[in-house]
Amino acid sequence: MEQTNQLRSNHAERFAEKLRSDERTKSTANLVAYRNSKRRLEWASDQIARANRDLGEMAAFIAASLTTVTAVQAVINIAIDRLGLAKEILQIAFNAYIGILIFILLIGSLRFVRIMYRRTRAEKEIDRAKQRIFEFDDVKDSLKPEE
Repeated sequence: MEQTNQLRSNHAERFAEKLRSDERTKSTANLVAYRNSKRRLEWASDQIARANRDLGEMAAFIAASLTTVTAVQAVINIAIDRLGLAKEILQIAFNAYIGILIFILLIGSLRFVRIMYRRTRAEKEIDRAKQRIFEFDDVKDSLKPEE
């Protein structure tokens, strides 16, 4: 009987030690996951800021390009009126104007799609990081020193 009680006691002590070890490991893993989620949130927020900046730059690029192309077209029209150039030159200049305009809009559209893809990916990462932070929010409380 004494031996059975001792065996049960040893088994219970080993189980309790294993449980405490598992809790420490889980707590450490949660702390690492919480910190990792915070870093990923900061990274994703930086990506959003970069994407927003790139969108502004792209809009400025398109506006400046269209203004420049329109100014070139106006200069061509004035040159034709004042210099009396042939209509063939006007047709070539107009076709070049349309080609440049289409090229600028195509480049702008491709940049817009790429920027929006990056922005969407960063928004999804922000959502995932916030969800992970919420899951491991109890770790934050354990980081505070006890009073």
